[in-house]
Amino acid sequence: MNRVQALYDTTAQLDTLVSQPVTSENREEVVQSLTALLEVRSSQMEELKPPFTTEENILGKELLPMNKRISKQVQHIFDQLKVDIRTIKKQKQSGKKYINPYASMQTLDGRFLDKRK
Repeated sequence: MNRVQALYDTTAQLDTLVSQPVTSENREEVVQSLTALLEVRSSQMEELKPPFTTEENILGKELLPMNKRISKQVQHIFDQLKVDIRTIKKQKQSGKKYINPYASMQTLDGRFLDKRK
């Protein structure tokens, strides 16, 4: 198997992985396998050195649209993750406000303030 074929196979695995629907239940598994495949792919890309044969050039040209799809889908997955993190933080804050609704209020009614020190 030539160098570009191994990279093509790994990229195809990445493409099928990010093409499947990602839910909150399987997101952690998808991100872990995505990270592992990206590490393998980066090491394979570092091993690529010219000159390339015509077969390798053809495979390289097929990799470009796959790479664009993968990067778009990965960005979409991480955007969903950011939205989920924001909603969790918002839920945490609203839970604190529900427990102690007057914590943010600062009233000085009924208190004596001595301005001299």
